[in-house]
Amino acid sequence: MAITHAKNEYVISRGRVYFEAINTATDEKQDAIYMGNCPAFTVSIETEKAEHYSSETGLREKDASVVLEVRRSGSITCDNMSATNVALFLSGSTCLVEQAAESVTGEVLAVLPGRYFQLGAKPANPVGVRKVSNVVVKSSDGATEYAAGTDYNVDAERGRLQILADGAIAAGDVQVDYETAACTWTGIRSGASGELRGSLRVVSDNATGENR
Repeated sequence: MAITHAKNEYVISRGRVYFEAINTATDEKQDAIYMGNCPAFTVSIETEKAEHYSSETGLREKDASVVLEVRRSGSITCDNMSATNVALFLSGSTCLVEQAAESVTGEVLAVLPGRYFQLGAKPANPVGVRKVSNVVVKSSDGATEYAAGTDYNVDAERGRLQILADGAIAAGDVQVDYETAACTWTGIRSGASGELRGSLRVVSDNATGENR
């Protein structure tokens, strides 16, 4: 009878990647996060060994090898830049930011010509405000009102203020009046922990080859 060989298992890998975080308080797995499109995933394993060599004969010969340490690491390439994935990268979390409709009068900004500034940014709300309207920029004493498009520009959607380099606004404090619209958006906060623990699950849907 002729010699037989096992059939080659060729695989063109495809699949979906999920991350199941572990709750640090209970040490139990939480629900899975779908990470989206991940074009690449690699795993590497490194070992450290203690080698022993015999000195009983003229030829120095290795007679024992003991594994002392095993290091396993991996890398994922993910091009789905969702808020959830960015929060994972920062070992943080997502949150819903709610902004109320209000009128702001006399917000003081220390400005420089040619620079950009975020309206409403403060320690309690470092990202600032969004969706602003009726923006007015005045001198620090409120006596001089500057011209939009000549002295400054406004990104109303993001609440950004640009002080034009060739305008009349000099370095120093200015006062800004504006109104905000009621709106919400997804915020990302970095976490206090330096790492996240959990399980990575890959559910195969291969172009060819057995799914595992």
